[in-house]
Amino acid sequence: MSSLLVQQHSTAAPTSSIRLASARRLIVKIGSTLIGDPETGEIRGSWLETLIEDVVRFFARGQQVIIVTSGAVAVGSSHFNHLDRSLRVDEKQTAAAIGQVQIMRAYERSFKRHGFGVGQILLTREDIDDQHRRLNAVSTLQQLIKVGAVPIINENDTTATAEICFGDNDQLAARVAQMVNADVVVLLSNVDGLFSENPHDNPAARLVTQVQCITPEIEAMAGHSLARHSSGGMVTKLMAARIATDAGCEMVIARGDKSYPLAAIENGGPSTWFFPLAKAG
Repeated sequence: MSSLLVQQHSTAAPTSSIRLASARRLIVKIGSTLIGDPETGEIRGSWLETLIEDVVRFFARGQQVIIVTSGAVAVGSSHFNHLDRSLRVDEKQTAAAIGQVQIMRAYERSFKRHGFGVGQILLTREDIDDQHRRLNAVSTLQQLIKVGAVPIINENDTTATAEICFGDNDQLAARVAQMVNADVVVLLSNVDGLFSENPHDNPAARLVTQVQCITPEIEAMAGHSLARHSSGGMVTKLMAARIATDAGCEMVIARGDKSYPLAAIENGGPSTWFFPLAKAG
């Protein structure tokens, strides 16, 4: 694996800690299976509170954090539990409309306990690809940060069509990082990072801790998500890594389903870091 640098976890702690602590602006993406219970669709309030405590700790260090959250469809789908089939597009859009309200209430309650407000921004690919809309979105993000409200972004699943949707919030997080010149994108998921092989199929698969260049060899390691309400997977995370690193932004993938997921990365927990070419090595 000539394009990889595989390290032991014991040596990763200082590097991860320094990289997160030194970032001026971070994008933190929350996967669907983290914020909502995969079986019930209920918001995992206790877990969310620990994430917010992590974010508030970053604020105390003078850093800026923008949250990209998934989970609206997963949370709202509980209203369709009587259906013994997959949801149609219009039903998913309805679920997203219901779930988005519940998710924003949860974020608002948690941040309010720490003295912060929140602001919601819903985007489609069209909003970012169009220069005028993109500039409006960037202006809103900057103003939210200026007034001390935490920006919380999701794809506008209620209106997005196949032609204008991202399809996953991994790429959305990377595009937002590109828009606002972020230093680090953190993708919190239900996996430790990128493995040399699928660890479910091969327990001897190795965690890749650093990727300096996304080659065909790296792409071959990726697999699609099997989670019911997740539209991502390692393939979309690699796509996000390309976008982020091409924009000069570092990206890290780490497991986020435990309490205090950002602190876990700083403390040397399993993760995979992707670096822009200028910073490689």
